[in-house]
Amino acid sequence: MTSTDLVIKDATIITVDGERRIIDNGFIRISDGIIEQVSTGSISSKINSDIVVVDASGRLVFPGLINTHTHIFQTLLRGIGQDLPVWEWFAVALDTTVGHLTLEDCYLSALVGSLEAIKSGTTCVLDYNYPHPLPKMADQTIQAFSEIGIRGILARGIIDAGEAHKSIIQSTEAEINDCERLIKAYHGQGDGMIHVWLAPYTIFSTSVDGFKRAKNLADKYNTRLTVHAATPSTIQAAEELYGVGDLQHEENIGFLGPNLLAVHCTTGIRQESLEQLSKWGVQVSHNPASNAYLGEGIAPVRDMLDSGIKVCLGTDGPASNNNMDMIETLKLAALMQKVDALDPAAISAQKVLEMATIDAAHCIGQSDTLGSIEVGKKADLIIVDPWKPNSIALHDPVASLVYSCTQENVDTVIVDGNVIMRDRVVETVNENSILFKAQKAAEELWQRAGISFSSKYQRYVKPV
Repeated sequence: MTSTDLVIKDATIITVDGERRIIDNGFIRISDGIIEQVSTGSISSKINSDIVVVDASGRLVFPGLINTHTHIFQTLLRGIGQDLPVWEWFAVALDTTVGHLTLEDCYLSALVGSLEAIKSGTTCVLDYNYPHPLPKMADQTIQAFSEIGIRGILARGIIDAGEAHKSIIQSTEAEINDCERLIKAYHGQGDGMIHVWLAPYTIFSTSVDGFKRAKNLADKYNTRLTVHAATPSTIQAAEELYGVGDLQHEENIGFLGPNLLAVHCTTGIRQESLEQLSKWGVQVSHNPASNAYLGEGIAPVRDMLDSGIKVCLGTDGPASNNNMDMIETLKLAALMQKVDALDPAAISAQKVLEMATIDAAHCIGQSDTLGSIEVGKKADLIIVDPWKPNSIALHDPVASLVYSCTQENVDTVIVDGNVIMRDRVVETVNENSILFKAQKAAEELWQRAGISFSSKYQRYVKPV
């Protein structure tokens, strides 16, 4: 047996393994970032003094949550464009600001977003990273991921056409070349802590050539793709541009496949589109908060699941949510399916948890290493404290997490076997310093972009 680095003891362990076991009074041994033992009872062997022991008495241990869709730079844009329909939101929240972003903005926004992710029990984030007004902006996000210690997927956006986001349109050649640069530089970095994907932005802002070359590059490097798809706005745009819906167009150009994660797929998606997704093995990232925020409808998740489509969860960007809170997303995902179907049994708490853990791991191509608490998998775990007024009385830990808990219940976060947050304090960075710098950067960004507000928040004094 290899040496043990970390032990979690006296825990209730929600494994989300193949048998969906819940282990009472259990322990987990972790070595070199890998789970080496999951068992019930007390630890039989002696624990060396150099081993980190986490006492999880009275607490619940879950697999870390996986956020499969966000735009992390938008942490500096919270609340801009609120209460507007999607096309006006694009113009107000994004088109006025993205061309003014600096490298420091992208770095600070990724630090803030990663802090929020960790505090809501997220151990892996897929950042759909699309504004590149300056070279190497994506590198800033990767740097922030690495410094905080969160597992990150950077999906490099491709915007080479269309009327939206004119300030950040680049040539197809430049976009694809930078995608390849990022793959070569970072894909698989840190023993798999960082992955790089390709992300054609939308049907109306990425050319046919951009889609095709992204697909070819993903296949060349055995990586994956993601795209915004099958919303009222993308369907309408595709019909105007190509005479068919966006999924049909993407099938026509050979873009659909099992390495594709389609984002949204909301109201307006047709049964034939579900059949296309199922036929090609495409996965779907469901983002209930932003779909509601922008009035883009409710994704037919139950129909997707019944069609054999794997569905995972995302928060979307902080400008269209306005947060990156995966605990909140669990509850929203469940409630919106129930109200849409007028059926409280439309989806269960257990299924929603799976969508944020083991199903999400499948959707990002990492189900062999992430998504459940099993021997041989990477130690991405969260410890939840149910001893709060919002979550007592406790009898079903899964239902408690989905329906009762908030991010304040998340006590400890472990990524790759490293304790990143303990007692709700992120130990890898100075949180107060980051928040102060980010607020200042946001105000300066708004000023450069010419954005003014009817009321102004008085910034607090810089913390010591």
